[in-house]
Amino acid sequence: MNLFSAKVRSFLLSLIWVVTLIHFFKDITQDILRIPTILDVFGNIQEDVSWLPTWTQYLVYGAGISSFLAEVFLLISIPIVKNREEKSSLEKWVAGVVFFMLIYFPIVILLDPRFKIVF
Repeated sequence: MNLFSAKVRSFLLSLIWVVTLIHFFKDITQDILRIPTILDVFGNIQEDVSWLPTWTQYLVYGAGISSFLAEVFLLISIPIVKNREEKSSLEKWVAGVVFFMLIYFPIVILLDPRFKIVF
């Protein structure tokens, strides 16, 4: 890996880690402890799934739990991956989890009535 790509990789992993950390603390304070904080600005999504079929509601709720667990995984694994020089299967898992999050977050944002797109 050349120096430029190593720096880009390191920067992206650091950025993902910081965003994940902020969102993780937001999840804990807002969704679990129900404490209003300044972190509510970062992703105060109130998705409405009541109009969806029951199985889809369970899918969205399951994905929400998975996203919380994915954040824990990223917070632990990104520092490990960042310190390694060579690629590993852990780095592939990190990329897969980031890909999951990049799909999950826009979906729940679109389920928030404030951001509803009329087709």
